[in-house]
Amino acid sequence: MIKKFKILLIFIVLQTSKSIAFSPEYEKEIYIGCYANSKTYLGAEGAKQYCLCTINKLSDRFSNDEIDLIFKRKPEEIIKVTEFASVYCENNK
Repeated sequence: MIKKFKILLIFIVLQTSKSIAFSPEYEKEIYIGCYANSKTYLGAEGAKQYCLCTINKLSDRFSNDEIDLIFKRKPEEIIKVTEFASVYCENNK
């Protein structure tokens, strides 16, 4: 199940505009996609907590330019670099 969330997060981020990474609008786009897909697995409140946590963890570690470069990599590399956020947020629900 953890892998599904990682893949889901990557898909969502890759589908959004990377030129405005971590601006309020970008965070909102990521959240909407993450929430819509995660709600099925986690329920409404769980998806909300997971998505907000993941976005916050990523934005704490990476600048806008860094996250743009990360999400231009291969999916396997993206999972490896961003795994800390998914693992942290899954374990701290």
